[in-house]
Amino acid sequence: MQDLPPATQTMPKMASFILAHRLPCAALILVMLMSAVWLPLLTQGLAPFLLLLTTMIGLTIHMLVPAVVAVVTFGGGLIFAAHVSAITAIAVVLITGFAFVPGLIVFVVYGLLPILGALLMMRKDGVRQSAEWLALGLGLVSLISLSIAAMMHDVGIKDWVNQLLAPMFEGVEQQITANGQIPAGDHEAAQMLEQGRQMMVAILPGLMALGLWLTWWSNLVFARHFASKYDFYQGDNATLLTLHFGKPIAYVFLVLLLLMNFTGSGDLQYLASNAAILTGGMLAMQGIAVGHSWLKAKGMMLSIAMMYLMLLIWSVMIIPFVIIGLLDIWFDYRRKIPVVGG
Repeated sequence: MQDLPPATQTMPKMASFILAHRLPCAALILVMLMSAVWLPLLTQGLAPFLLLLTTMIGLTIHMLVPAVVAVVTFGGGLIFAAHVSAITAIAVVLITGFAFVPGLIVFVVYGLLPILGALLMMRKDGVRQSAEWLALGLGLVSLISLSIAAMMHDVGIKDWVNQLLAPMFEGVEQQITANGQIPAGDHEAAQMLEQGRQMMVAILPGLMALGLWLTWWSNLVFARHFASKYDFYQGDNATLLTLHFGKPIAYVFLVLLLLMNFTGSGDLQYLASNAAILTGGMLAMQGIAVGHSWLKAKGMMLSIAMMYLMLLIWSVMIIPFVIIGLLDIWFDYRRKIPVVGG
């Protein structure tokens, strides 16, 4: 990012200096990575509300790391961004007492994947390519992490997730029983809590992978907007409403649905169902783009706001958009809709 176009001089000098030099940029990323830890520590002893607020702020700053990596990729290219990510990963290894795994996670998940997504974002049809490859990368990282953890504990993947969540639900049950909210021996209430635990175990990996994908891809979009604002983004500028996955995604989703229903209850069925959550989320994004495009072309701006509000407060609403996104792969509903902005 040393050779930025002259137009980037409108950027604040401090920001320009940090983003254009490896060590300051790596230091900024390191501080953002650790913000979920040091911000709550600084506010210990304050009111619970303020502690919760600073924790949420710290997590938000932490989750913006991919955006910074994408920005330096847009401005400085692959080598510069890889150097910054490597320096950050080495610093994490040193801070954690020469623990190799945290450094590797930082380098791959917070470094290489945003770099790959940013490079693909600049290519033709970059909206689709960046979304697809980012989902694939995060999905593989999730699968490898789950598999390694399960092997280390000598259990199946689902059993390991169950063991991971068991202490949390046991603590909740003990707390609400002690408070008298659920009388001891109330089998119906205990059964409801157990059903909630089983549901969480069933969908947790898929929800986490989908949440990471949405967060990381949103970071790329934000970084593209930032780089375009200061005129150092060169590449595809297509709106997100053009998002259109290829037929392979549709076939993968359908195969995963078959595996979910015809492979018993082992790890294969468990992995297929959680992979379907991630893939279905991608198709839902395409369905939302179709709905947004159609409503905007009709001038129904209030309906667009209502659509997003319903998605926010009623999770079942996601299912129709998964179906629309799946069908749009073959029928291309936006073919006759005038091109509109985001």
